[in-house]
Amino acid sequence: MIGTIRKALYAIENNTVLSAIKKGFLLVIPVVLTGSFALLLLNFPAAAYQDFLAAFGGGILVSFLNFIIDSTTGFLSLYLVLAISYFYSDALAGENFTLRIVSMVAACACFIASFGGEGGSLTLSCFGTTGVFTAMVCSVLATRLFFALDLGAFRRYRSYSAGNDIHFRSSMSAILPVAVCIVVFAVGNLLLQKLFHVGNLNDLISGLLFRAFGGLRQEPGNGVVFLLLLDLLWVFGIHGGNALDPVAQTVFADGASAGVISKSFLDNFAVLGGSGATLCLVLALLIVSRQKGSRQLAYSAAPLALFNINEILVFGLPVVLNPVLAVPFILTPIVSMLVSYAAVISGWMPAVQATVNWTTPVFFSGYLATGSWKGSAVQLVTVALGTLIYLPFVRLSEHIQEGREDYLIHELTAHFRDLEQSGERPRYLERNGSLGIIAKGIVSQLRTDVRADSIPVFYQPQVDADGRVVGAEALLRWEFGGSRLYPPLVVALAQEDGCFQDLTWSILNTVCRDIPALRRQFGADVHVSMNIVADQLDNQTFTERVIHLSEELGVCQNLVLEVTEETSLANLPNITANIERFGACGIVLAIDDFSMGQTSLNYLRNNRFRYVKLDGGLVLQVLENSRSREIIGSITALGNSLGFQVIAEFVESGDIRDALLELGCTMFQGYLYSPAVPLAELLSFALPAVLTDEGGGPNRPPPAPGM
Repeated sequence: MIGTIRKALYAIENNTVLSAIKKGFLLVIPVVLTGSFALLLLNFPAAAYQDFLAAFGGGILVSFLNFIIDSTTGFLSLYLVLAISYFYSDALAGENFTLRIVSMVAACACFIASFGGEGGSLTLSCFGTTGVFTAMVCSVLATRLFFALDLGAFRRYRSYSAGNDIHFRSSMSAILPVAVCIVVFAVGNLLLQKLFHVGNLNDLISGLLFRAFGGLRQEPGNGVVFLLLLDLLWVFGIHGGNALDPVAQTVFADGASAGVISKSFLDNFAVLGGSGATLCLVLALLIVSRQKGSRQLAYSAAPLALFNINEILVFGLPVVLNPVLAVPFILTPIVSMLVSYAAVISGWMPAVQATVNWTTPVFFSGYLATGSWKGSAVQLVTVALGTLIYLPFVRLSEHIQEGREDYLIHELTAHFRDLEQSGERPRYLERNGSLGIIAKGIVSQLRTDVRADSIPVFYQPQVDADGRVVGAEALLRWEFGGSRLYPPLVVALAQEDGCFQDLTWSILNTVCRDIPALRRQFGADVHVSMNIVADQLDNQTFTERVIHLSEELGVCQNLVLEVTEETSLANLPNITANIERFGACGIVLAIDDFSMGQTSLNYLRNNRFRYVKLDGGLVLQVLENSRSREIIGSITALGNSLGFQVIAEFVESGDIRDALLELGCTMFQGYLYSPAVPLAELLSFALPAVLTDEGGGPNRPPPAPGM
């Protein structure tokens, strides 16, 4: 069951439409919150405060706050069209950012066209909460139509106008697709008017929503249906409060003719803390959550939840597209409404007598709405009951989230390994799907650990033909969420994020500080290598910093910088000078994975590298592949002639070691001797008593490469 939910979450997050809508609402949260704060300040329920607002500057503060509200939530639908289209066009536009912008403009034009025509009524209110549904529909359909036309039917008829500006030419090529999109939506709006006798798509959608309440008695069926629909929209990333505001204003209008369940009744007794009764969710998180991030989010959301503002919690936790938290999110407001309704029908609590703005703080609003302390008491009961409903779902959600994180890490690692085999270099932080989400989470934690200088470094011993430890390789063994990550993936994410240099310095600091302990244990000549990339070897600032640190700690003669051979060194201008600078102070260099890369033999001829590590693929094939044996023999012979030492890694069995000895290789690294271990274990290293297939490691999993 839990596994099914995890897979469902994975599928939902990778659905382009749902993901775009969710991220669109996330993008406009600052706008929504700004408008909500302005509305809160405008309607704060204190008589002295309201008198101050009205009197100050002849009402200038009231006008200012209204202007803020109009410019934020008043144009919410238009902002949503741009935001949703922006994310939905990501995969369709590729790297053509100009085309992406044009598609957003086209979606806006189509949205506006959907309100026009004969009988249509295009007013400023269409751009506010009234048009939220239309905004979602238009942003997805218009963007999809635009790219279908631009990349399909009009590809061969694009207008490549004269001009040197590529953005101008790209914009001009989109003229026909944009024009057709606008015409299609305008014609569609006219058809709606003729066939369904409505002014626009929004009127049609609103009419369908009203019908959901038409066949029910107002007490309390309409309330249940309204809350169910309201919170269900939120679960799918749709701002239910804005989308259903016209329904609430009409079906549940406040006033003398209203029944027990009015809009103020729902605002003050059903959706405490915002839609989903999220004040109860905040309390549940503070009581049972074991995840530091969730608790911090709850602390941040608590003050806003008291004023019924819940966007940060709903989108930040998230509740959106979360099938576990969706259950209490929908159930709790319905239970709260029914409990409050029963309190009124039984005569214990007075019915709502006054219209209280939705931003009025919880408990205070109950008293103002009913004119009795009993209103606040009922709110207290419903908050306690709602918190109890949320508690088990919060624990279950966190349990699933922990396993889901492992699942996504597995998916990310498998995807990275596949691309690694083909030589591709993915960019995960630019992705919007679940792989992008987990990659961003990994990088965020990695940055934190780098700043705290808490990156774990393990050491794999390097042993000579006599079984003596003569060196070690420092390897990155970083964990995320309790799982050890594939080191090349960590390195790739650090390089993409830009924190790779800081990661390198964290590892280098650890290595340099560990070398004295290794010297005491294995002798003054022991060497410790760590991996760097060719670009760093070409960087003069990097060179000077390494030299300064190693000289300060007195470890120059023991430090080895191991450069991967996947990148050519020939075209990097400062390589030779920097290698000589390192050599002058005693720091030596090694080539990693030699024979399969692009390193020029010229560097070996000039003795610029002290060690050469054989490519692991060659070593693993030494027993059954004669060509691999010949290559290894040639490299070791070359080493004897040019004065560099050959190190074989991935030595997994005694047979492999013996074959390498016959070919002239006398330094080994691999599971036959030891995997990478923490410093304390390496210091107590003892050579296995029996170096055979039984005593070694041919049946162990191959060691993960590292930094």
